[in-house]
Amino acid sequence: MNKNSLSIKKFATYACVAAFGLGFLGTLQSCKETIDSSNFAISKEETITDHLHNNAQYSQIYKILQRVKLGSKESASALASVLSARGNYTIFAPTDSAMNVYLKQILGEGKTIDNLTDEQAQRIAYSCIIDNGTEGAYESPNFPTTGGAFPKGDLNNRSISIKQLTDSTKNPIDTYYAVNGSSRVVKADIKLSNGYLHEVNAVIAPSDKYLPDLISEAGNLNVMAGLLAATGWDKKLVESIDLAYENKEHETEPRNFSNVQGSFKEADHRYYGFTGFVETDDVFAKEWGVPAPVMAADGKTVSNMDAIIASIRSKCEAAYGNAAAGDLTNEENAINKFVAYHFLMGRLGYNQFVAHFNEWGYKYGDASSPQQNKYSIDISDYFTTVGQHPEILKITQVASDKNIYINRVALYNSTDYTKWKYEGNEKLSVPQKGVLVSAENVVNGKAIDNNALNGYYFPINKVLLFDEDSRKALGQERIRFDITTCLPELLSYGCRSARQHAYFPRGYFNNITNASESTRLLYLHSSVVGGGGWRDYEGDELMALGVYDFVLKLPPVPIDGDYEIRMGCSNNSVRGMCQIYFGDSPNNLIPAGLPLDMRQNGKGNDNIGWVIDGKDEAVNAENDKNMRNRGWMKAPRSFTVTDGKGETDLRNLGSGEILRRVITVQRLEKGKTYYLRFKSALNQSDAQFFSDYFEYVPRSVFNGTEPEDQW
Repeated sequence: MNKNSLSIKKFATYACVAAFGLGFLGTLQSCKETIDSSNFAISKEETITDHLHNNAQYSQIYKILQRVKLGSKESASALASVLSARGNYTIFAPTDSAMNVYLKQILGEGKTIDNLTDEQAQRIAYSCIIDNGTEGAYESPNFPTTGGAFPKGDLNNRSISIKQLTDSTKNPIDTYYAVNGSSRVVKADIKLSNGYLHEVNAVIAPSDKYLPDLISEAGNLNVMAGLLAATGWDKKLVESIDLAYENKEHETEPRNFSNVQGSFKEADHRYYGFTGFVETDDVFAKEWGVPAPVMAADGKTVSNMDAIIASIRSKCEAAYGNAAAGDLTNEENAINKFVAYHFLMGRLGYNQFVAHFNEWGYKYGDASSPQQNKYSIDISDYFTTVGQHPEILKITQVASDKNIYINRVALYNSTDYTKWKYEGNEKLSVPQKGVLVSAENVVNGKAIDNNALNGYYFPINKVLLFDEDSRKALGQERIRFDITTCLPELLSYGCRSARQHAYFPRGYFNNITNASESTRLLYLHSSVVGGGGWRDYEGDELMALGVYDFVLKLPPVPIDGDYEIRMGCSNNSVRGMCQIYFGDSPNNLIPAGLPLDMRQNGKGNDNIGWVIDGKDEAVNAENDKNMRNRGWMKAPRSFTVTDGKGETDLRNLGSGEILRRVITVQRLEKGKTYYLRFKSALNQSDAQFFSDYFEYVPRSVFNGTEPEDQW
């Protein structure tokens, strides 16, 4: 890795992101043991441009890279020049035969690359290159193996997905990688002086269609496509980038902040994105008896939508009520709410729903590229759906088989989270199995593109209905949500999945409002400093600096009830003191207790009462009770210091500076929006406000018949 390497992002003032740009990023997975090394190329000390020029099978992509410039300025450099400079680049280079197939597909018979428009040429060039900046380029041992996106996007800030596939009909068995579903890596790991080149047999050109259009064209999602059109959501899920933000001046060089580790680059784009979970037509027919869709003569619309809508109306109204029954475009309508619950704010790839990093027992290895082959405990995150009536949606990845589920509720052993509460009895231990999410959409035996310009969609195996049973199941468990899942713009920008620091100006987040002029918001990930032994839930945090004052919009609760609202704390001497407010009006919030002093240790502090656990569990429980009476709790045992070992939980660490603060206990109602305000109680410009995770804890958990677990 060359720390002084030239970055494509520094080469250009800006790229043409408005046409194609929605970046999204994912985690890496190791697969050394499964790839046939006979396909690897011998290392040569050529640049990427040299190699393309010196090998005749790349003549057409080489010509395109000579033609296409980085950015739209007259002085911009051609990509061929950029790729001849120092740096760390990953390129998926199509052969001439692959180019010929693609040209025929988009231009017709007899056309050449000279007939490509500038936009078409740029799409081809930008879509096959990843600028890895100061990090090493991607080689095959670090490719995802079970489906997912690379941490860094292409030059259009679009994600590149890759999956390891096996053809067992071949002898010997053929194992290979497929990029974006259809481009096969035929020669991997051509190591060059400024990166890695991987030869592919098909041009990589992700769809430039919006999410509803990609669903409509899938062929097996016609019921949902018809519902999107009938409810008007096909016109609402089409945002991709904030052009006003694009036109503003942004800092181009990273900044350093006092007492904060690492440097921070200002977010240079503000993306909108959506993630959809979609039943196939077969699932609708099997689960609900929905009539098979009949396509109209135009081949695009469903001619029997009236019959389909009639077959689902009663089920939707049973879950969402019968308001505005005659108007499907009204967001009060039950079918409209049903459709809205299928889409999240924020763009998430399949391997980006949950953040595996420092959970108990997980040994991640390399902090910048954690291993994804062996997980320790199930991990969940909570997200918010679209619409005027957003709802909470839980996503869980099961450690044992790596499957992803929506609204899964499982009961674990209170002393060992790797085991069921009712050991050996999955039926009792998993009261709500949830809806299984597939990484890709397979139609007629072939995976088709589910990566839209402004998001992803994923097929699901059951009808996704947020009915009373689902609400109650979620409403009877502790809901611990990372603050990043409250910020769709951060998820779509991709710094979380890329594990990179970032700096966000005021107004960047829709869910953070009323920010003072001096409020500065930083995203930090511990992998930037190599793990560093940080104490963050899922390895990351959002920090406010300055004499801050801002309001955070909270996710909705699933059911009415009394909830304890908590926040995670990682106290130290450079933190500040904060007054917290709570309420349902962002402009009229009520103070929630005394100011929170984030500079305190818990040990030996009568205001907190932290005492390290001993061998007597009764004494430990009494100590916990005394802490709660003061409004504090120890940190959960489910996550550890970020050292990659997964062994040191935070409940008994150090001097008790890793804590949970009980903010307030309130009666909360489903369908109502609540807010927290955080205001610095010090006139100190460099005091830090640490924000990591929050908890909604129903009375049945914090004051139930069984004690709340320590996890």
